[in-house]
Amino acid sequence: MNEIEIELTGIAHLGEAIGKHDGKVIFVPYGIPGETVKVRIIKDEGDYLRGEIVDIVKPSFFRENPPCKIFGICGGCSFQHVAYSYQVKLKEIVVMEQLKRIGGFENPEDFTNLTIKAENPYNYRNRADFSINRQRLLGFRMRGSHRFIHVEYCHIMHHKINELLNILQGKTPKRKTHNVTIRYGVNTGKWLIQPEMEVEEIETGQKFYTEKILEREFLISAPSFFQVNTYQAEKLIKAVLNYITEEDRVVIDAYAGVGTFTVYIAEKVNRVIAIEESRSSYKDAQINIKGFDNISYLCEKTEEALHKHSIDADAIVLDPPRIGCTKEVIEAIAEKRISKVIYVSCEPSTLARDLKIFREKGYKLIEVQPVDMFPQTYHIENIALMKIE
Repeated sequence: MNEIEIELTGIAHLGEAIGKHDGKVIFVPYGIPGETVKVRIIKDEGDYLRGEIVDIVKPSFFRENPPCKIFGICGGCSFQHVAYSYQVKLKEIVVMEQLKRIGGFENPEDFTNLTIKAENPYNYRNRADFSINRQRLLGFRMRGSHRFIHVEYCHIMHHKINELLNILQGKTPKRKTHNVTIRYGVNTGKWLIQPEMEVEEIETGQKFYTEKILEREFLISAPSFFQVNTYQAEKLIKAVLNYITEEDRVVIDAYAGVGTFTVYIAEKVNRVIAIEESRSSYKDAQINIKGFDNISYLCEKTEEALHKHSIDADAIVLDPPRIGCTKEVIEAIAEKRISKVIYVSCEPSTLARDLKIFREKGYKLIEVQPVDMFPQTYHIENIALMKIE
């Protein structure tokens, strides 16, 4: 395909830089807005183009040398070539662009706060999911491909996970599998490795492990969800708690998981009704909420629980998966006239979509607080505060 020289003028939702050529937008991975680059066009999608950088004619002031030797090949990280301070700014731009384009909010800069940054932009992940090949080596699969990449060290994984990875290289799982998961409690030193491996140096095959958040210990079973960045999870919880006031006597914690928000909310309010459909997370939560007599935990889908139970709540905390809330959830919240909604989201596009629906139901968006849970990647967590008008 032909090569062109363009100026990169913006950033797209998935972390790719964008420019224009012949009236079409061109998406360029591993570029930085403001750079002039020589690009090879690799695909014409009709409405837009895809390109890859051949040469950087005029580099950005924020360009850095990535520490990882497989950066750009693995596909797991998208921003190692960008100074961390500017990564955060690019993510804020994406959040505001999604709020404007999808959500229909005219001036998102007026209510979008500065991002809560990570103090550890590397070696923060407490969970790793590795593929294992026929030689029993651990690595990753390239995004959108089945190609295996052997990994000796991952710069965004916690140091202990890299240490355990090194021990497990070449070892055999005790059951047939193509995947090995390592989870590590950075504040407890406990770990979980699934499946059980034929290795003498370390324990494997644990059913659960424990982690401490804000000095409180949580039990987490192998199938249960837990935030992958313990350090930033603590900041996320504090940010959510800032939105809960003494007027919020009864609070619903929807998509409550193992109870990481629930227990801290319970310390501030009269009553918490937690809703979680995962049986594994629900069982973990029964242990994690021991000692609290003001928490009710429902093992149900959020939309079903909100419709079925007559709950008179002052506020609701939502922390849905990446796909966001169903319309049934938003409709149930609006029908109950819950006056305050605190929406935690790891996907700006579905957040913007759902905020638009909430606005149509009579809610006003007060502010959006980005929290960088995933440095070096394009992902960004957000907390949106809404109140009924």
